[in-house]
Amino acid sequence: MRKKRDEIFAQDGKVMSFLYRTGELIILNIVFLLSCIPIVTIGSALTSFYYATIKSIRRERGAPVKEYFGSMKRTMKKGILLVLELAVWFGLLYLGRRYSQVNERTHMVTVYNVLMLLSAAVAIYVFPVLSRFEMKLTNCWKLAFLMCIRFFPYTVVIIAGTVGIAWLLFYILPMPCILFIPGLWCLVITFMVEPALLAYMPKPEEGQEDAWYYDTGKSDKDRAKRADRKKTDKERKGKEK
Repeated sequence: MRKKRDEIFAQDGKVMSFLYRTGELIILNIVFLLSCIPIVTIGSALTSFYYATIKSIRRERGAPVKEYFGSMKRTMKKGILLVLELAVWFGLLYLGRRYSQVNERTHMVTVYNVLMLLSAAVAIYVFPVLSRFEMKLTNCWKLAFLMCIRFFPYTVVIIAGTVGIAWLLFYILPMPCILFIPGLWCLVITFMVEPALLAYMPKPEEGQEDAWYYDTGKSDKDRAKRADRKKTDKERKGKEK
């Protein structure tokens, strides 16, 4: 019994691994919040937050903060442009909706509400797309639009969850919760967004199966087991020949 307890609380045990990754997620969350202060950097911050969470927290590849700032450096320019485009677009939608309200054009108010909701749905995917693919911004928008439609159930859950969590943080939960809730929600979102990203990624070439963006293993042990299985399969095929 004591031996089992010692194994659980060992440095590479499940409990210590969980606590270590939780600490990394909290630190990453704080770095993300600080990165959002200039406002124009929110786009790159969201992109890097997703990138570091999926790569370092879930796939255990690299140090989260290091991966975060590496992504910030790569995506800063496009991230700023995305934020500016979103600000202009939503500003135009707001003005159009406001004008329709003042002139009592109820049907147009409904149209603007739908456009705002659809735009928010597309914006959910555009930052993960930027974190994964090297492409022009117009192509990022197109791919994000396809994803939000094709994976509509996930889109609804992400929008509803984001709105619900924002409401809880502002009105219910104590202020310190902001230090880890966004990071926890970003981690949850990766389980819904990753299938969408993988659906549009090319099939891995030989030797790419264990690349972090294809790898679905949970730990280095899982990857080692897969490597051993591949080695065994190759040896068996060699003997058969």
